[in-house]
Amino acid sequence: MPKRRPRINTRDIVRNVFEKIFNVSLDEDYALHSPPCQEDVKNFVLGRGPGPNVEDLRIDMRGKINSVWNQAVIEILLAEVKKEDFEGLPDRSDAYLADKIEGKLERVRTVWRTAQPRVTETGDLETIEEVERRMVDAKETREKVVRANTRRKSVHIFGFSTEPMFTIHRGSHEG
Repeated sequence: MPKRRPRINTRDIVRNVFEKIFNVSLDEDYALHSPPCQEDVKNFVLGRGPGPNVEDLRIDMRGKINSVWNQAVIEILLAEVKKEDFEGLPDRSDAYLADKIEGKLERVRTVWRTAQPRVTETGDLETIEEVERRMVDAKETREKVVRANTRRKSVHIFGFSTEPMFTIHRGSHEG
C-alpha cells in the first residue's frame, strides 16, 4: 500500500519557506528579527544599493508593506515558494501566492512592531522585562478570546442550543 502524503496546502508551503529563509518556526520569533539599516533601504530605493540579499534576507519592518524594499523581499520569497512541491494542490497564480506571502509578512511585521519598546508614562523606554510582560499579557488575552469563540462555535455547531430543532404536533389529524 503506498504511503500517504500528509495534507498540505498553500499556506503551509508559504510558512515552510519563511521558516527556511528566516530560520524561525513561530511568528513570535520574528520579534528578534534584525531589519536592514535604513541607509541600505534608502540607497536601494534611490538605485544606489544592491537591495535585499537572498542569503541574508531582511524585512523592512519600519517601512510600509508596499515599500520598494519589501516588494523586492516578496519577489524573492515568491521565487522560493514556486520552487516548492505543489503536487496535489490546485494551480495558483503568482498574484495569489504573492498575496499569501504579503499576508504572512504583515503578520510578522506586526509581531516585530509589538515587540519594540514603547515610551512609558514617565517618558522612559520600556525595559526588556516590561516588553516581555506586555507581550505575554496580550497573548494570554488573545488566547482567552479564541477559547471563548471556539466554545461558542462548538455549542452552535453541535446543537447544544436551547432552541428546539423541530416541533411535534399532537392532536387530531383532519383528513
